[in-house]
Amino acid sequence: MMKSMSTKVLSVIAVGALLLTGCDRDEEKAAAGVPAESADILKYIPADSPYVFASLAPLPDDIMDEIEPKLDNVLVAYQAVLREVVAQQSQSETDTRSDEEKAQVEAFVDELAGLLSMDGLRDAGIARDSLGAFYGNGLLPVARFELSDSDSFEATLARLEERAGSEMPTAEVDGQSYRYFDAEEFRVVIAVTGDQAVFTFVPAAFSEEQTGRALGLTLPDDNIGESGVLEELIGKYGFDNYMVGFVDLPKLAERFVGQPTGLDTELFGLIGYDSSQVSDVCKVEIREMAGVMSRMVIGYTNITAKQFDSNLVFELRDDLAKGMQALPAAVPGLGVSTDALMSFGMSIDAKAAREFLEARFDAIEADPFECEHFSDIQAGVASGRQSLNQPVPPMVYDFKGFLAVIDDIEGLDVGTQTPPTSVDGTFLLAMDNAQALIAMGAMFSPELAALDLQPDGNPVALELPQLQAMGMEAFAALNEGAVAISVGGNAESEVASMLEADAVSPPPFMSFSMDAARYYSFMGEAIAAGDADDAKAATPEMKEAMTDMMQSIADLYDRMSGDVVFTENGIELRMVEVLKD
Repeated sequence: MMKSMSTKVLSVIAVGALLLTGCDRDEEKAAAGVPAESADILKYIPADSPYVFASLAPLPDDIMDEIEPKLDNVLVAYQAVLREVVAQQSQSETDTRSDEEKAQVEAFVDELAGLLSMDGLRDAGIARDSLGAFYGNGLLPVARFELSDSDSFEATLARLEERAGSEMPTAEVDGQSYRYFDAEEFRVVIAVTGDQAVFTFVPAAFSEEQTGRALGLTLPDDNIGESGVLEELIGKYGFDNYMVGFVDLPKLAERFVGQPTGLDTELFGLIGYDSSQVSDVCKVEIREMAGVMSRMVIGYTNITAKQFDSNLVFELRDDLAKGMQALPAAVPGLGVSTDALMSFGMSIDAKAAREFLEARFDAIEADPFECEHFSDIQAGVASGRQSLNQPVPPMVYDFKGFLAVIDDIEGLDVGTQTPPTSVDGTFLLAMDNAQALIAMGAMFSPELAALDLQPDGNPVALELPQLQAMGMEAFAALNEGAVAISVGGNAESEVASMLEADAVSPPPFMSFSMDAARYYSFMGEAIAAGDADDAKAATPEMKEAMTDMMQSIADLYDRMSGDVVFTENGIELRMVEVLKD
């Protein structure tokens, strides 16, 4: 049991190291394009790799000097959580391990937890300026990162094995040694090749020669650094070259429907997969489906010591991307920067959405799927048509979206389950001819009719006994394109300003923003207030560790926001993370 745990957890080192590499060096900012220092990593990545995520340049000193102490606090807080997970498991009545085995686990986890800090990583030979990548050697995943001291990394692995009370098996190919452990029919391989650490996942039946190829002992004829793919992404999306990644769906699909090459040939042979068993018509249609969303792309567009901006792009076929650009609608305030506690909203042009769906149904009916794997999609066209043909109130097509904003919450105590004493917030419903909606509602509500809301944007007080009892005010306002309701101390001015807010162009499909520091503090309070009577509840020590971890994250972030926008490229999720001073 201990051997299984120790060897599997070692793979965590690869992930953690990759996330924390690519940081530092003396450049003020990495220049656009693929820098020369990344060549030692990129030369191992095949040019036709179906997925690649790589740190191409390190972050400058001034940025890392600002964020590293806060990141260190998060890692140290996680150490306590990891130790408490093991302690809670050891105290469980279902734990049948001997005291000696439990002691080994605790010693191993204590050693592993020591790596979860900046000093721990440095002592393990992983420097601030290390670059790294996670990629596919064919379909097989590989994690690779630079080491500042290979002997220190080897010593770290040896200490983990010593604490675990067992050593991983070792093997050698062409003079290169490696550690490994088997997980059913697959094998996790860990090697130190010169000044790099490599983790890969291969079939256990692979020969030493095949394992060596997976480790990159034989360089590919063409590598990703020479292909121009990464430069194209950086230029197209304005990415910094600190971290860039993609998943190429047509390349992934081709691995399964085309003639396998490289290690995929041996991989498919071992698992008994034969692409010749896939019909020609299915191969054609699988390739077509993969081309609907050709790539998922991610990268940072701006990084400073105070803010991280990133963009996740789902690249769509040109006709789909163009059609989806017409779907969002203008909603006042949606996507506008705010310092509110939380905001969330979305927009949709219902008429445009109907036309978009009809066009998709028309296309599938004109060229129906013949492959059996897509029979459900083909069958869904008829039911989709039927749903679109159902009569709907004309007012549904007037709907354009909504925006909910919570400016503040006072008096909420999660620990004592005390409800808030006051809430300041506004809700806006955007739609064409909003006055007709109010007029319809007034037919069923004398209270609404008595408000006599006019489409002039002027606030009207809402006499709501529940809010009055809490000492809170509420106001509503209406114009031709929206109706808004606001509660709280500044409700009258807030409801008017909400209606007058600008609409972002192009409008986002969805948008959210939150005070991340308060959110994670709330999360910590909620964990601390967990039900102590629940038999499965966390121990007091675990609650304290989790609360401290949430607070360490709250100390790192100030705000988080994101917009989902439809562009000529496809669907883009643009995120902004603002760090605390």
